[in-house]
Amino acid sequence: MRADICKILGIKYPIIMGGMTLVSGSSLVAAVSNAGGLGIFATGDKAQKGGIEWIRGEIRRIKELTDKPFGVNVAMFSPIVKEIIDLVCEENVALVTTGGGSPAPYMEQLKAAGVRVCPVVPSVEAAKKMEAMGADMVVAEGTESGGFIGKVTTIVLVPQVAAAVNIPVIAAGGIADGRGLAAAYALGASGIQMGTRFMVCKECTLPDVYKQAIISARANEAVVEGSHLPKVVPHRSIKTPAADEIIAYELTPDANPKGFQAMFDAGRVETTGNLDKAVLGMGQSAGLIDSELSAAEIMEKIMGECRAALDGLKAL
Repeated sequence: MRADICKILGIKYPIIMGGMTLVSGSSLVAAVSNAGGLGIFATGDKAQKGGIEWIRGEIRRIKELTDKPFGVNVAMFSPIVKEIIDLVCEENVALVTTGGGSPAPYMEQLKAAGVRVCPVVPSVEAAKKMEAMGADMVVAEGTESGGFIGKVTTIVLVPQVAAAVNIPVIAAGGIADGRGLAAAYALGASGIQMGTRFMVCKECTLPDVYKQAIISARANEAVVEGSHLPKVVPHRSIKTPAADEIIAYELTPDANPKGFQAMFDAGRVETTGNLDKAVLGMGQSAGLIDSELSAAEIMEKIMGECRAALDGLKAL
């Protein structure tokens, strides 16, 4: 029987926001949760720059803006990961999504505090390992997604993961509308995670030039940096001069992970509105996005589209 993640997480709709570094701030997280989904706050790069007190302040601000459940995304390679885990336990966060390493060292602590654990996985093997160590659910994220990516497409990955594990599976990658939610159900998922769709949201604090670029982008303008270098996790972003420069660097004889990381980091911190210099994570689902909506409008639109798609299938 398919798990009801709405009941498990105490939310209205089976829609989770992706934890997007430098994007998923307190205002957007609260708006998504207030609209019936599960907002996910991203600690990410700012965990290193703002420190644990900045994260504490953002979590407490979310609580001021919503009384609904929300989650926190934790990069397991963060130098302050232990402090972040301690904090989410203290603050009774509903869910932690993880990436960039195994949450195994903190699983017992999180479960004891009542925090559900949902690793983001790119493969069947990873999903089975996460289930074995006690994960409550997993996000099966296909290569169409924005940000750091795996190699398998969503439509192939999700049904394999759903068949391989007994915990709820959340589908992610290339999903931005209700047809994607209906498809995720058909593939065996219990819900969806979306990132790019919520970047073009009225409550998202990204500069308007970024949002308009996503609205205007075609799916093939979601390019990948890092695919030509060993020991580098590929990253999908909107096509910009900065992204093109990084990809060109990868193909030079002297290219190396350290040089790549320096260029990549410089682009990722550009959030002032200079699109030319930005490396802005964006999934192929940008091709499905044609307008900026509020979080509540996005939720209602997706659920309406999903119902229409499922009704259409019944008619067959």
